[in-house]
Amino acid sequence: MKIGFIGAVPPSSVFPDECIRPHYRRPTHPAPWIGGLLPELVKKSDYQVRVFLAHRALTKRCTVEHDGVIYEGIPCPFLERFATHSFHYAKSLVLRSAVRKFSPDLVHAFGMENGSATMALRQGFPVSCFIQGIAEKLLPYYGQRSWINKQVAVRCERSAVPRIPWMIAETEFAKEWALQRNPDAKVVVIPHPLRTSFLNVNSQPGSKRIITVGGLDDRKGMDTVIRAFATIDDPATRLCICGSGPSKEDLKQLAVQLGVSERIDFCGALDTEGVIEKLSQSAVFVIGSRMDTSPNVVTEAHAVGLPIVGTRAGGIPEMIEDGVDGFHVDVEDHKAMAEKLQQVVSDENFAANMGGAGKKKVAVLNDPQRVTAEQIKFFESIRKDLGVK
Repeated sequence: MKIGFIGAVPPSSVFPDECIRPHYRRPTHPAPWIGGLLPELVKKSDYQVRVFLAHRALTKRCTVEHDGVIYEGIPCPFLERFATHSFHYAKSLVLRSAVRKFSPDLVHAFGMENGSATMALRQGFPVSCFIQGIAEKLLPYYGQRSWINKQVAVRCERSAVPRIPWMIAETEFAKEWALQRNPDAKVVVIPHPLRTSFLNVNSQPGSKRIITVGGLDDRKGMDTVIRAFATIDDPATRLCICGSGPSKEDLKQLAVQLGVSERIDFCGALDTEGVIEKLSQSAVFVIGSRMDTSPNVVTEAHAVGLPIVGTRAGGIPEMIEDGVDGFHVDVEDHKAMAEKLQQVVSDENFAANMGGAGKKKVAVLNDPQRVTAEQIKFFESIRKDLGVK
């Protein structure tokens, strides 16, 4: 079976520098499906897999192979905002000749809110989709986007969901949403695959470092994390914030106002190795999201052996077993968040036991081979539906 994949691939994560404009040559933290799922998929099945990417970062057409997966990159001269305003039509046209030449039995899109499903549906082949963020749910937190970009994201999603007969969700939260929009769809819940490099390191329960990783924007609730941290009295405790985004300066100013700027490290966006290093130096992970479908970093923090304090937002509660490998707190409840963080940081044995439980859980639940087996079952069911031999 031939499957073409369309998704948000960071160009510098797969293509050589000579194919990429200098501005885009920077550290990346690619999604697990790139480094986890696809290599396992081609190793364990008779599928032909090709990933298609149209991106402004590319200076020329190029094709590369990583771990048996073919990546085909096509320069897209249009500004991203132009492609967005035109419902991703420009990128759909750029991809069309390459996808049709490959002639897949199925085009699998990674995401609806990012336009991947819209582009896939324009290629003229059967389409399945992996649900990432949900634009409809994220709309209240798109504060930095223009009004038209917000509306386009939601309308693309609303247009795509009813036309996609097969979908993968990582949480029951996402599955329920998909079935509300398309009751006839076949939706399965399969967690994302974990890169085993995260399992090869361990956290430091005796550390006084609290860590969070994510975009610096309204959705991720970094302001709640900073407010919680500010109520922790121990001057030896530090907070590491990994990520970049439009709210960076506002968050720094908040830290100054609360008198904790000297104890907060804004580490910026890091590549995979950098994230692993920071996680391994920490005692507890905190995520303050106001909305999140199934954040990869929760699984990665568990894999390193970190207990997690996370909000009851979207699919996050399904990823943290309250009282076993972490704690749930209400969205924006910085006082409850601080209480749980203090509880973990102040008790090394408690942190170690809780972190160990999370590590054992994701080693099984998010094992790439197990996830791949579930994915293959999903694609085999589609093959049966399509009558592909």
